[in-house]
Amino acid sequence: MSQDQQSKAESKVWWQTLPGLLTAGAAALTAITGLLVALNQMGLFNHSHPSPAPVQSSAPAPERNPGPAGAQAEAANPASRPLSIPANAGTRTEQSNFTLLSARVSPYSSDQVALDLKVRMTNDGDYDANFWAASFRLSVNGSLLPPAGDLDELVPAHSAREGEIEFVVPTSASTVGLQMGTVGEGKPLIPIHLQNP
Repeated sequence: MSQDQQSKAESKVWWQTLPGLLTAGAAALTAITGLLVALNQMGLFNHSHPSPAPVQSSAPAPERNPGPAGAQAEAANPASRPLSIPANAGTRTEQSNFTLLSARVSPYSSDQVALDLKVRMTNDGDYDANFWAASFRLSVNGSLLPPAGDLDELVPAHSAREGEIEFVVPTSASTVGLQMGTVGEGKPLIPIHLQNP
């Protein structure tokens, strides 16, 4: 065999084995990638420090019915109970309707009750609207109280959403006034009687 023919034969052998080498290389790369992914999932490459445990506030939030005082409140008002609400209990703003759907009162502490309200907001506008605690106030003994919860949602344009609002009021209060949508001094109030059977 001449040198030229031998060179062509070697060249042909090289090109015939190149696909095999590429396949082997791809398989090796896939195996290495899989190994790295597995090690990462095991946390081998995670060098972040664990977050510290949350520090508890020195003034914990009040609990419902704490200790003997709560037992006294529950004895005076043994269970959560529904309240009557006025017919067509609702208000309207420029772009939205607010409707009071239900009201319920339940023991909170020795001298307070929780007033839980279910409300529907209908957004008639062309843009999303806030459905949040800032749109609600409760007139109690001449003062306007904000909700105890943190309702904060968006209602898409031309749609409605329901939410829960909670107020904490003194057990001595017999009638309160709810403001929805537009709140503040002199704004309309929806009366809610807390002592009804």
